[in-house]
Amino acid sequence: HLVSLVSTYRYEGNEVNTTLAKMEADILYGALKANSINYEEIIRILTTRSKAQLMATFNRYRDDHCTSLTKSLRNTDDEFQKALRTTIRCIKDPRKYFEKVLRNAMKGMGTDEDTLTRVIVSRAETDLNEIKELYYKRNSVCLDHAVTKETSGHYKAFLLTLMGKD
Repeated sequence: HLVSLVSTYRYEGNEVNTTLAKMEADILYGALKANSINYEEIIRILTTRSKAQLMATFNRYRDDHCTSLTKSLRNTDDEFQKALRTTIRCIKDPRKYFEKVLRNAMKGMGTDEDTLTRVIVSRAETDLNEIKELYYKRNSVCLDHAVTKETSGHYKAFLLTLMGKD
């Protein structure tokens, strides 16, 4: 189902239809409150609306229903709902989402090297500098220092090079 997020044509302009935002916030609320969740409606909205339109819909949902859409999806261990929560978080603020992914990859015992590599490689030429700033604000540690502490050898050198450190 979520494949349509990357395969559907999506208008990427900044125009927002506030009437549509209200209507779709109510559709999302109804889709989540039904005895069986209507995933088709949720997917349709997430995959066909611009980021600006989705942000208006998410804000309207929060204003009208006194909770965020991601919190409404939190009441279950359903893997598809977890995927929807992740998708919405990434749409809302990808830098914040990836900062959290990096933090979780390096916390506790051991490092999730696959996740660490995936995020640094995929964001290196887009918004890694902003993610590094968020990481520092959230953790009071530079991402470069955290990576240095958690990795070693050629792997550490590779990641640090991607992060702009020689």
